[in-house]
Amino acid sequence: MVDVNEIYSRFQDLYKNTFFKLILITLIITIYLIIDQVFFGVPYYDVYVYLNNALIFAGNPVGNLSVIYLSPLMPFLTSLFFRIGFISVHTIFVLDGIVLVFGVIGLYLLFRERFNEIQSAVGCLIFLSFPLIYSWAVSGGIDVPGVSFSIWVIYLLVRGVRENSKSLYLVFPLLSVAFLVRYTSIILIFPIFLYLLINENFLNNIKKIGIGFLASLILIIPFLTYFYVKLGNLNSLINILTSNITGSGGALIDQGYNPDRLYYLTHLLNYISVDPITRNYGIILNPSNGFPSILSYITVGVLVLGLGIYLYQILLKWNKQGINDSNKNKNYYSLIMVIFLLAVGVFSFFINSFIVTEFIILLALFFGYTLLKKINFKNLDIDFLLLSWFAAFFIFHSVISLKTDRYFITMIPALAYFIILAFSVIIEKYKFKFKQVSLRSWGFYVIVGLIFISFNLGVHSDNAFVHGSGYTIQGTSNWLEKYDPNYKNENIYSNDDPAYTWGLKKEVIIGVPSLYISTQSFSNYLIGNNADYYIDAFSEPKLNIPGYHIIKNISTTSIYQRNTLKVNISN
Repeated sequence: MVDVNEIYSRFQDLYKNTFFKLILITLIITIYLIIDQVFFGVPYYDVYVYLNNALIFAGNPVGNLSVIYLSPLMPFLTSLFFRIGFISVHTIFVLDGIVLVFGVIGLYLLFRERFNEIQSAVGCLIFLSFPLIYSWAVSGGIDVPGVSFSIWVIYLLVRGVRENSKSLYLVFPLLSVAFLVRYTSIILIFPIFLYLLINENFLNNIKKIGIGFLASLILIIPFLTYFYVKLGNLNSLINILTSNITGSGGALIDQGYNPDRLYYLTHLLNYISVDPITRNYGIILNPSNGFPSILSYITVGVLVLGLGIYLYQILLKWNKQGINDSNKNKNYYSLIMVIFLLAVGVFSFFINSFIVTEFIILLALFFGYTLLKKINFKNLDIDFLLLSWFAAFFIFHSVISLKTDRYFITMIPALAYFIILAFSVIIEKYKFKFKQVSLRSWGFYVIVGLIFISFNLGVHSDNAFVHGSGYTIQGTSNWLEKYDPNYKNENIYSNDDPAYTWGLKKEVIIGVPSLYISTQSFSNYLIGNNADYYIDAFSEPKLNIPGYHIIKNISTTSIYQRNTLKVNISN
């Protein structure tokens, strides 16, 4: 017979558990974000590419379209749902939400290697509250999923080195998964290698990592084989990887082209929090277009104060120990060398490829940790690991010429780590009494978590954005289907080709007027390729394309039809 009292007692124990509360809050936030995303629709170009790739993986390709050289895992997982009939943009939103919860669980476990339960939970809430996490977490994109799997890679690395070395076998297989979700996750190689170097049993640990690497090939090879079969070669995949690795990606014609290497540092305040009064969905997607909130300034102040105190404590202990150390002069020479390497790294950051700078900073961090290791400052190894995580992605994304705000997502777990570290240093050092009653430290952490969540979640509706996004695309597609029942046999071009390929479920070919010197030149291109329709989603004011006329305007989108095309109009 079921003991109701026992079940109730266990539920109470579970409810009191900090981890359970965090997951409950995360689920509520995730559901809220999915509902919001359904309202806003697909936010950007690449999501439609992933949806079209999912159709390819599901065995329902549209025309001859083949773009599977882009990061394949999320489209592949989406295709599993497509196969059972859930062919909708909402499918990829929900899948992103599931991966987000998975990532938060990993982040909590990672933080627990350094902090107590309440500190770790609040650190996760801070992570969830970042505007970029809010706007991109369930967008159908791969940035947050890539970070979610990256978090688990780092957690298994720490656990493998600290507690159970068998976890190291899983580091590379999971890194392979993160790589297949988002190719640039491979940059985690730098912090992984540093963490192995600064800890004991390097040879034994690297052996287990190596075995895991061989196992990871089991994950990679089937995808590479599939790419080869579909594409006939791996040139597209190799090109996109080498351009990222060398930092050569991006040209003047690319929308995201930006050679400013201080771009992410300049907009750091915006990434923490944007002004809740003026923000809308478009600004949350790209916080650099908004204004930092008061919370941003407070957070940076806490970071400077808290980490300053923490660094002072480390250096004070190092200096005291160094006075009694027979190698005192050697220690100071080593400190000078670390400072010199950091200076060279900063100089290299502005003139070299990212790989050169990565190695210099990695070397500086290695010697810096070696210098401080002897003072036995607790958890210093994780501090250096998370610092190298932030530095590795900051350097990479700052140096490459393609920049967009969402790339900063790769640095957010590390930034959340240092924010909660700074808060914990201040709270634990400066506990005070309020009206003669001591407020437990957990109360301060709860207040911090609530402030971040309440301050950053929720945005004002931007109707112009909504009507110009996924709903306009689907509405335009539906209209054209009814207007021309034979549309699947017509040649259709667009400057938003992945979106209309998805909307019409047929291959729509790219056509961008801005790449041509005149509308006549663009018209010659369309006519020369027998384009029956051209769907313009972006041009303002609307173009006068010789040989074509507008048959429908829907919000900011216009449908052009070739003058000589005869259509058996159905309604």
